[in-house]
Amino acid sequence: MELPEIRDLSKVVEQHLSGARLLNYRSKSLTQPGDNYGSTLLAIHAQLQRPDGQLLEKELVAKVPPTDPKYWQFFQPERTCLTENAVYKILAPALALLQDEAGIPAESQFKAFPRYYGSRESLDPSSSKVDQNAVLVLENLRSRGFVPGQRLQPFDLPHTLFALRHMAEFHALPLALRLLKPEVFREQVRPFFEKFDWHAAAPEWKAIMKAETLEDIRRATNNDTKLVAHIRELSDKFFEFLATAPDRPDGPFCSIIHCDFWTNNLMFRYEPSGTPIDLKIIDFQTAQYDSVVHDIISFLLSSVDTAILEIHFEHMLEVYYEVFVGCLRRVGADLACHTNKAFRAEVKRVAYIQVPHAIFMTRFILADNAVGETAEICELSDVLKNPGSERISRKLSQILSLAQKFDILY
Repeated sequence: MELPEIRDLSKVVEQHLSGARLLNYRSKSLTQPGDNYGSTLLAIHAQLQRPDGQLLEKELVAKVPPTDPKYWQFFQPERTCLTENAVYKILAPALALLQDEAGIPAESQFKAFPRYYGSRESLDPSSSKVDQNAVLVLENLRSRGFVPGQRLQPFDLPHTLFALRHMAEFHALPLALRLLKPEVFREQVRPFFEKFDWHAAAPEWKAIMKAETLEDIRRATNNDTKLVAHIRELSDKFFEFLATAPDRPDGPFCSIIHCDFWTNNLMFRYEPSGTPIDLKIIDFQTAQYDSVVHDIISFLLSSVDTAILEIHFEHMLEVYYEVFVGCLRRVGADLACHTNKAFRAEVKRVAYIQVPHAIFMTRFILADNAVGETAEICELSDVLKNPGSERISRKLSQILSLAQKFDILY
């Protein structure tokens, strides 16, 4: 497959290189066919020259929009690129300043954003419209020892708690920004994170997804007509959620949420013993402003070992909540509205909407290798239409069982 050309890369990255110049670079594909449909990821090996003439090399990642028109239509880069760029250009610096002003030492601040090396929407500097020359450049996390989660390997308890702690800080800090600097949040941050219906431009794909998922549910439940009907109703509510503004736009647990917080979008660095010691969150294209519970529940149901979740679900919620309020407290936010009782009420109010999201994700996460990881079959439509495997049916049955056990199905 021919790699996309990145024109004028030096103009994008040099302002982030502490005075160094980009002399030349080599690129190669970073992902396998089928691993990522919403964008193309390139590993960039860059040769730089410092102002004193010293040469050095740097490993970067360039993210460019999909070249396939049907994927452009489905994933809507004209919105998703703007949102992801805003995470690095606007949100991350605002959160860093908030922590600086609260007196939090640099080593104790939130560090889960990859380092940013520039972005653009178009070659035309006066245009804010995303086109095929859009690019986002970040550090190459693999070169620093980070490895991504594996979609066929659900998280154990240590990985889950580690991810939840980082998620809680990622949620708490934008909320604190809204509370402590309302004008900054309202005018500089909020406009980039409006609700996003990532199926609005491709209704035929949404119809396929809904129909095939219901077939998966029929197989997983031995055609339990009552349960299948309920999942159909929940699916309609989930797509309604994607298309409408939050019903509590400034609620105590409304913040910037990732909306795609799952195994493949988390990268871990480990001690030699195998203990995770650092984490980076990636792929913020669908980030938006809504209840933090959406991220929590979709992550737990889609990406965590179900046997562990069955035992530790309540503990996981407690760990998240304690880190969340602890982060708010550190930056000086008022905690009066953020009680544990209010948090549990928010879980009850929102969680059911994310059950169908986890169900939809299961087909992608547990797709057979022949669908997801080879060049011969890598079309998104193959995943949407591929008959569910026994592995998928088992996972769906487990999701429904857990949702019923923890009273988040209704």
